[in-house]
Amino acid sequence: MSSPGSLGLSRAIAALAVAIVLVWSLLSGVPTGVGAEMRVFGLTVVVAVVCTGLLVRSAPLGLWSGGPMFFVVLVLFHVPLVAFSLAGADIPGDDVDYFSLWFTPNGQVLRAVWLVAQALLAFTLGYVLLGRRRRRPTGSGPAVQALDDEAGRARAQTEAAMTLTGTVIVVVTVAYVLGTIALVEPGLLLGQGGKRLYDATVAANPSLTAGITFTLSGMSLVVAGRRSSVRTVGLVFFGVFAASTLVMGSRSSALYALVGLVVVLARLRPMPRQVIAVLVVVTGLVVVSSVERIRDDGLADTSVGEMLGSPLAATVEMGATLRPVVETVSWVDQGEAHRHGMTFAVGTIRFVELLAGVDREYSAVDPRLVGTLLRDRVEHYAIGYSIVAESFLNFGTTGSALLFVAFGMTFGRWDRRGLGRPVDAAVYGVVFSALLATVRSTSTTTVTTILLGLAAVVFSIWLGSIRHRSAERAVQQAADRAARLPATASATATATEPVPAVAAP
Repeated sequence: MSSPGSLGLSRAIAALAVAIVLVWSLLSGVPTGVGAEMRVFGLTVVVAVVCTGLLVRSAPLGLWSGGPMFFVVLVLFHVPLVAFSLAGADIPGDDVDYFSLWFTPNGQVLRAVWLVAQALLAFTLGYVLLGRRRRRPTGSGPAVQALDDEAGRARAQTEAAMTLTGTVIVVVTVAYVLGTIALVEPGLLLGQGGKRLYDATVAANPSLTAGITFTLSGMSLVVAGRRSSVRTVGLVFFGVFAASTLVMGSRSSALYALVGLVVVLARLRPMPRQVIAVLVVVTGLVVVSSVERIRDDGLADTSVGEMLGSPLAATVEMGATLRPVVETVSWVDQGEAHRHGMTFAVGTIRFVELLAGVDREYSAVDPRLVGTLLRDRVEHYAIGYSIVAESFLNFGTTGSALLFVAFGMTFGRWDRRGLGRPVDAAVYGVVFSALLATVRSTSTTTVTTILLGLAAVVFSIWLGSIRHRSAERAVQQAADRAARLPATASATATATEPVPAVAAP
């Protein structure tokens, strides 16, 4: 078994190596000339593989930790096309013609792939600097401590309050989302119309987006809360929600929520071996492949064989997230000014404007939103977005790398703190789910979703404290009554006893 000193030294060496490669990539710029494509694509694939291993080795819970999970999702949505091209393999699936329209080895594609490699290196550097293996709390940790003391009873009330609050959020939001869709486009619930109709319906009803994202926050509280029949209700409603979104052709909502739930569970209880995590990822890829078929053709026109699909085809479909990075590089090359963080803050700004009654443009035409740029500049604009593209649009090459270093450091710190504590797990799940969504979409609702989710956690703690004080008062009142009963009984017995006769002198 390796000593802590040797592990610290190996981590320092790994961090130094990653830092050297990252700084070199920033100073040298994108390779050009003969063999540039091979060097750019080769570096990106090697970085994806090596950095995944470093993160899993550094993480307290291995692949089950949030940092490695986030990184794997980031890789799956940005690197597969690069890997196929590097290997000279045919791209599986039916979208070869689509990819040939934009994924050709020109300067903008190479620069976009170089940005992805830098983001992966930067995230790994930040994580390895702060992330280190740490044993999960055992024995009498918070999750298994006896509830015979006041602190234990207070924790139990907080966990029960989180379950109740999260379940209410999930039930209300799922009922609203599915009810609205049933009224507006009932065919979607039957698998008719596919992804394009689903996107159009959500775009025409912005409140649906809020409902979907808040469902994810609610589930973090449900999973981190106390086991009960109330929790079962929340899980059932979430199951209905996930199945419905898959039938309608949307993979993202269910995918982000499921990954978030796994990360929350891993912080609270032992998880299976790493090989099970790999199998879970492969199964998820098969599901993504089937959803891709459903959303294009509709459930009625999709055979069972097509639904099972191929994990490789699923990685290709997800890998198309590289296109927003290519588009953003093109905008900047054509003179687009960097936004200096505006796209990350505009969702919160619009929310405050709504509360304050300030007149504002519709989201579809607000120039501060990345979605507006996509609608104006990209034909068939429903291509999602990317945290790599958005960080570059805001801060440029170096700023993007620094942002991903900060992401890595944040995950490295969070992953090794609060293991076994339900409140910490709920907070982690709220933030993790919101950040994970930015891998494939804009950050418009990220800050607002995090703030609302954290408000729900704070409300749960407050509700738990009220319930705890009420329960403690009831216990104290019962104890006081029990203490008075013997005294009353003794006094009664003394009053009824015969007074012994006293002999006369």
